[in-house]
Amino acid sequence: MGKVTDIKPQKRSKSRVNVYIDGEFAVALEAVTAKAGGVTVGAEIDADALSRLCRESEDESALSRAFGYISRRMRTESEVRKYLTEKKYPPSSVDRAVARLKEYGYIDDEEFVRSYVENKRDTRGKLRMRRDLALCGADEKLIDGAIGDMGDQREAASRAAEKYLRTHPYDYRKLCARLSSMGFEWEDVRAAVRGLGKETEDEESI
Repeated sequence: MGKVTDIKPQKRSKSRVNVYIDGEFAVALEAVTAKAGGVTVGAEIDADALSRLCRESEDESALSRAFGYISRRMRTESEVRKYLTEKKYPPSSVDRAVARLKEYGYIDDEEFVRSYVENKRDTRGKLRMRRDLALCGADEKLIDGAIGDMGDQREAASRAAEKYLRTHPYDYRKLCARLSSMGFEWEDVRAAVRGLGKETEDEESI
């Protein structure tokens, strides 16, 4: 058992405080955790209570970091886990932060994949979208379901070809390479190029 003799705000992190017990630095806690746990100057605290507050502080900090991370754009569960792990939070705090974010509806991989495909389907091909979503850690079954519902992308590929040709002279090889780099499947690329009325171009030259 020890007595809290001082509580000082940290200079580098305004949300955290340094707690001193019996005149010696003991732990750094999130300010809200310290307040909720009754950590005040003069309060008595034992080792078990201090250990519990440390765990709660880590959980609070991890959740706060996660909120900041997902505020910039939607994230997959895998992205959030990787981010918090890289910030050196213990696995237990990562698990609890992710669980709370899923409970609040801030992490929803199915909605993430659906929204991504809906927003990018006119500017990116299926192959590119599949690769991007995989890099975000989205589940393969969710990706297959969302992309499988799209049908062909011939119209999107055609619009991309027309946009490209506004600023570039027609060149069969380069146009096909451009559309392929955007992730459009080969059949959609061929359909888009044929739609330009260039049937006489040597498709076998690719």
